[in-house]
Amino acid sequence: MNLENKENTSLETVESGKALNPKALLSFEEEETKETEIDLVDMFFALFDKLHIIIMCTLIGALLLNAFSYFFIKPTYQSTSKIYVVSASKDSVIDFSDINVGTSLTLDYEQLILSYPVLSKVSDSLDLDYSMKDLQSMIAIENPSDTRILNITVTSTDPKEAMNIANKVMDFSIDYLPDTMSSNAPNVAERARIADQKTGPSYTKYTMIGAVIGLLLSCGVIIARYLMDDTIHTAEDMEKYFGVAPLSVIPENESLDDGAEETSQKRKRKKV
Repeated sequence: MNLENKENTSLETVESGKALNPKALLSFEEEETKETEIDLVDMFFALFDKLHIIIMCTLIGALLLNAFSYFFIKPTYQSTSKIYVVSASKDSVIDFSDINVGTSLTLDYEQLILSYPVLSKVSDSLDLDYSMKDLQSMIAIENPSDTRILNITVTSTDPKEAMNIANKVMDFSIDYLPDTMSSNAPNVAERARIADQKTGPSYTKYTMIGAVIGLLLSCGVIIARYLMDDTIHTAEDMEKYFGVAPLSVIPENESLDDGAEETSQKRKRKKV
């Protein structure tokens, strides 16, 4: 009994020693990283083998999205009107003589210009069918740095409509802002003109997006097929995955196939 216990304890210590052997753990980790590196290299070669498919899918994606942007997206036009903020009088609550139209003031003007009293008058005067939210999304207020100029830019699919909205927003804002801010009325710096060129969509942008989508989709499909493929293709694969070297390899030789066809044809001729 004592001998059996000793043998069991010695086996346990040996097994535990093997389990806790750091060299074995390190070698196992090195083998795992080596296999991972080989898999990544194989994946790269799998992508390289299908390079012609990747290029074709990239071109198809670019052409499809370019055609979509050309035929299905309406071109947009922009018109811009400009107002100049005049310094307020000394009796006024706000004195603009020492203040530039900075970020905070630009936000104030943006909120007031895009407010309901201004936009409702614009919508009624031009008989527009847009909702208030849609009309606000068409208008952008911009303050160029170190200036007292405010740009009112309107984007629309109709160039004439964009010009009319930009001018009407400017006209009604000039009447509305002085009463609300207790300041002098802004001056008209420039009235909007009808756009002679479209601003969107950007065909180059859509073409690049289509090319990237085609590239990613083709690479994703090729990588997925590579990861799902568990067949043995070469003798190296057999050695790599099973640790067994094959005894022999039957090569694919087209000359043998051609010779077999010739002999069969000769036999048929002899029979005839």
